[in-house]
Amino acid sequence: MCLAIAAKVVELKENGKKVVVEQGTVQREVLNMIKAKKGEFVLVQQGFAVEKISEKEARETFEALK
Repeated sequence: MCLAIAAKVVELKENGKKVVVEQGTVQREVLNMIKAKKGEFVLVQQGFAVEKISEKEARETFEALK
């Protein structure tokens, strides 16, 4: 079973092919499979940004994980 985690895109790299995402206090670089832009929220699964989500959905996920 795989788990996708909500994250915020904080930086674009390699012309948007990769993005730096922030998950809580952790930042990491992932492949941008969905052309996400800085400031958007995404679901990250196994090193890939796989789906855009709303800020509301992301905040609800962050709260649930606390």
